[in-house]
Amino acid sequence: MRVGVHQTKFNLRVFVTHEILEEMTTAVRDKYPNFSAEQGDSLRAAIVDSVSDCLVSDYEYLLPTVEISDPDDRHVLAAAIHSQSQAIVTDDRDFDHVSLEPHDLVAQSPDDFLTDLFDLNPMATRQLVAEEASLRDKTIADLIDLLEERGLIRFAQHLKR
Repeated sequence: MRVGVHQTKFNLRVFVTHEILEEMTTAVRDKYPNFSAEQGDSLRAAIVDSVSDCLVSDYEYLLPTVEISDPDDRHVLAAAIHSQSQAIVTDDRDFDHVSLEPHDLVAQSPDDFLTDLFDLNPMATRQLVAEEASLRDKTIADLIDLLEERGLIRFAQHLKR
């Protein structure tokens, strides 16, 4: 979805780091072997270009101080603290209450996050989904089915109502 266009509609800010974007494109490449390095570069650039002020930098000073069960995830927690985020949207169970609570952070699955956005503004969410379906040359029902296939089950159920 085109997050940058809709940030203000939902009064939210999206933050990422270069490392998070690299991990994301690596995960996509692992899941879809035909996804090229060039496509990964394009995807990262599109995210940075479409979401103003989304890149977090200068958070590295926090790395030695943050504790999380998977040390490879420290950069995510450090960036969230540095950017004064309220939530980390992830399915990674390493972001547990014990690690996040001291920093006034919560972890939300993508499904929970999108469902909460729907609950806050159903009309705007439906409009966003309709626009996304149009951009993908799909019907709204087809896009909802795709979201459900990708694990966004509660969100898709809300959209079907």
